[in-house]
Amino acid sequence: MQAFAQTKQEVSGYVTSFGTPVVNAKVAVLGTDLMTATDSKGYYTIEVAPRQELQFSYVGLQTVTIIIEDVTRTLNVKMLPEVNDLDEVTVTAKNKNQRDFEEEYGPYGKPRRMPTAMGYISTGGSSAYLKGASLNQAAVDISRAIDGRAAGLEVNSEGEIYIRSGNSINNNVPAIWDVDGMIYKEPPFIDISNVQDILILKSLSQVNRYGNMASGGVIIVRTKGAYFAQRKEKVNKTYGNQQVYSDDAVAVENLITVTPDYLKDLENSNTPEEAFTIYKEALVTNARDVDFYADVAQYFYDKNAIDKAHSVLSEMETSFETNAEALKVLAYTYEVNADREKALSVYKKIFRLRPQYAQSYRDLGNSFAAAENYQKSWLMYMGYMNTTDSLSGTGIDAIVYREMEALYFQHKDKIDADAKFSLPENKSELAYDVRLVFEWNTSEAEFELEFVNPQNQPYVVNHTLEQNPERIRDEKLKGYTSEEFLIDDLGSGDWLVNLKYFGNKQFQPTFLKVTTYYNWQQPTQKHKVEVFKLTRQNIKMQLLKLNNRNLRY
Repeated sequence: MQAFAQTKQEVSGYVTSFGTPVVNAKVAVLGTDLMTATDSKGYYTIEVAPRQELQFSYVGLQTVTIIIEDVTRTLNVKMLPEVNDLDEVTVTAKNKNQRDFEEEYGPYGKPRRMPTAMGYISTGGSSAYLKGASLNQAAVDISRAIDGRAAGLEVNSEGEIYIRSGNSINNNVPAIWDVDGMIYKEPPFIDISNVQDILILKSLSQVNRYGNMASGGVIIVRTKGAYFAQRKEKVNKTYGNQQVYSDDAVAVENLITVTPDYLKDLENSNTPEEAFTIYKEALVTNARDVDFYADVAQYFYDKNAIDKAHSVLSEMETSFETNAEALKVLAYTYEVNADREKALSVYKKIFRLRPQYAQSYRDLGNSFAAAENYQKSWLMYMGYMNTTDSLSGTGIDAIVYREMEALYFQHKDKIDADAKFSLPENKSELAYDVRLVFEWNTSEAEFELEFVNPQNQPYVVNHTLEQNPERIRDEKLKGYTSEEFLIDDLGSGDWLVNLKYFGNKQFQPTFLKVTTYYNWQQPTQKHKVEVFKLTRQNIKMQLLKLNNRNLRY
């Protein structure tokens, strides 16, 4: 991270609070004596180098700290009031009626499903199952007894367990506990010798029924002699995710947006040649707008005027040859139109601009694989692996590792695999109904993702500086703008993927690329790439609808 150039750049913008300018807000470069203050319009300008931190502060408002990047020129910051909450009272355990039930067992004595506070849950998919007899009986507590018995777990000094599975549901928060149908937010006291079996839930589709409190995963413990009410997969109203989706998302194709004049003129043209002339005329006033090139190029792609789309994107590449965020939009446009070789060329350029960014390694590795150059893809992934002492199991680390698994199992005859890379013996453990990969072109993008399961229960993942500062900081320090989500079992009915966009502190839109993989790590695997231009803020839009019909050809 110290390799970033320390050339200073001018950063400017407006500081507001609920739409009102914040006058005389302090804007300081941390670790230096450099500082300034906002004027009567809330405007500021300051010189700062990439990787330095810019801090915005004002009495009575929450302090905002932002890591500066090589492309940062505009930062429009919204500050919120400080809130002094009263102490909260948290209920950490809930009782329920219990009665005998019969349990069906699978092979080797492993139950096919386990009773929980949320009804019966399958022990298959990405969950990890442990027999009580396999635990460390000499451990000081249940957390240490589990430690080392399942892959991807970390135990801190407080006994909290963090599931580092890379399944994207955890945002550096500990797992909750479900012990004999009682839910605990802190590690419970349990006689280890009295534990019958344990199920560790990792994936989005499994923890969804617990709601947002399970964003770090769930550890289900059944003790010997425990009895549960048999509920035939019903979600318990007392303990379950009580939130119900209110069907308040607007389908993205129905979202009302302002159509630029240049697009109206293009649609009114009669021939590709006439449309290209209109593009050239509009270029005079739109040359510095990234979305202008992307919009026009997509128009030509849709009209099957591929040569003209290439001409537009070539001019875009020349205009933004040192701007990695703009070049990502260029690469996304090529990818959504299956121009894989051209996308690869752009990702090579981005790598040269940002060789220290984790995202650069991943994108170039993924692009090499798409172009069927599997050995170079493997080398790029290994290049990233060699930059870090250990993988966290979340964020970009999880994405890289999962794509290396896929590359190895699908094309191992075409790569020279490194001995440092270890894989599960059972490939079925790596298979999912759906893998979703979200990528966005600017690190300042803030949004909220909502997943709604077929039972109409929502699960929200927040990507804002206010709600998830640790995650944003990790992205900035490692240099990545992506996340993955896994659904091991789509079930029957529809899964909805909704998004609410909050802006990117600039005057340019954010481009979001979503790659949906069906039958991940299975012979029938297929995928679809979609790119969304985000302009409308604070409106929940439905991006995707997923169902098991897409799992079949």
